[in-house]
Amino acid sequence: MTTTMSSDEQAPHATTLDAAHPNDAAPVTGDGAKRMGVFRKIVSELSPRRQYLINREKQLRSAFLVVVVVVLLLVPLNYSLHTVRQQETATIAASNPELRPVMESRDRVELIVGLIGSLVIMGGVFVLTIIETHRTAGAAYAIKRRLDLLRHGRFDADLHLRGGDNLRELEAPFNAMTEALRAQASEEAEALESLADQVADIVVPQEAHSLATRLRHLARKRRERAGLN
Repeated sequence: MTTTMSSDEQAPHATTLDAAHPNDAAPVTGDGAKRMGVFRKIVSELSPRRQYLINREKQLRSAFLVVVVVVLLLVPLNYSLHTVRQQETATIAASNPELRPVMESRDRVELIVGLIGSLVIMGGVFVLTIIETHRTAGAAYAIKRRLDLLRHGRFDADLHLRGGDNLRELEAPFNAMTEALRAQASEEAEALESLADQVADIVVPQEAHSLATRLRHLARKRRERAGLN
C-alpha cells in the first residue's frame, strides 16, 4: 500500500487523511493500491486546511517580523499625512477663523480613520504571512514525515503536496526515490526467496527446512516493510 499524507499533517493533534501508522493498515495490492493512491491524492489536494500553525514558533516569528516592517513604514507615513493636514488646517484657519473647529474635527476623523486602516493592514499582513509560511511549513513537515518512514525501512511513503504548497518541485524526485527503493527491496526479496528454494534442496532436510523458512520469513518481512504485499 502506498502511504500518502498531505502537507497539513500535524503533530500530535493534526488530523491526517490516512492512517498515522501504516503498519496497522491492511495491505492493498494491484489496481486497488493504485486507485487508493489516486483517491488519497485527490482528497489531499481538495480537502480544507485544518491547522495553519504547523511550525508555530517560526511562523509566528516570521509574521511578527513582517508586521514590524509594515509598522515602520506606516508610522512615518501617517505622521507625515497628519502633519500636512495640520499645516493645511492652520493655513485655512488663519484666513477663516470660523472654519477652525470644522477643520480640526476633520483632522481628528482622518487621523482615526488612518489608524484604523493601519490596524487593518497590519492584521491582513499578519494573516497572509501565516498562510504563506504555512505553504512552506506544511510541505516541510510532510517531507520530514516521509523521511522518518524511510528511516524505519518503510518505502511506501509517497509524497503528495497540495496544489498551493511550496517545495512542490521536490515531490517528483522524492517519489522517484521511493519507487527505486521499492524496486530494490523487491529484488532483494526475490533473491532471498530464490536462495530459500535452493537451500530447501540441500541433502540435510531438517536444517535445510529451518534455514529456508528463515530466508522466506526475511523475504516476506522485506516485502511488507517496503509496502509490496
